[in-house]
Amino acid sequence: MNDKRLKCILVGLKRDELTLGERQFIEAVEKYFYEKGVLTDQQESILEGIYREKIWIRKTFFSQNNFPKGSSSKAA
Repeated sequence: MNDKRLKCILVGLKRDELTLGERQFIEAVEKYFYEKGVLTDQQESILEGIYREKIWIRKTFFSQNNFPKGSSSKAA
């Protein structure tokens, strides 16, 4: 993973609500990358997985097109 891709993922993740474990992992990965200049395959895979999950959640649950037209949240 290159510096540009890592920054793109980190910016994207900062928009999302993260668990304590996700935040700690991301901080550790960021520190590791800037110390070593590279991530392990496992670190990349986990980071990409968190990023994909957050994008999926955003699209699935927060999309304006998620609700059928004419539906109402009021009970009859």
